[in-house]
Amino acid sequence: MAKTPHVGSRELKTRLGRYLRQVRAGQTLIVTDRGEPVAELRPLPKRQETEAATWARLVREGFVAPFKEGKPKPFTPIKIKGKSLSETIIEDREDRF
Repeated sequence: MAKTPHVGSRELKTRLGRYLRQVRAGQTLIVTDRGEPVAELRPLPKRQETEAATWARLVREGFVAPFKEGKPKPFTPIKIKGKSLSETIIEDREDRF
């Protein structure tokens, strides 16, 4: 089994682009500080998510509503008592002008 390459923190800082290219290519690196291993720099696992799986995850996480067949219901404004929202905002901002 091949030994995981080590790179010093100063060397990593100086030549970060070179080492990131190696990581993108699948290489794992051990970062050292004064010869002592302190971190592992490795590529992230690739996510292979289908479009359907992405939508299902977004619905599950509450970011989008599930699709329902047919036309959406017509918009019904909310009825409120008292001043309109725009009047309330204008009133709230009167002291700023």
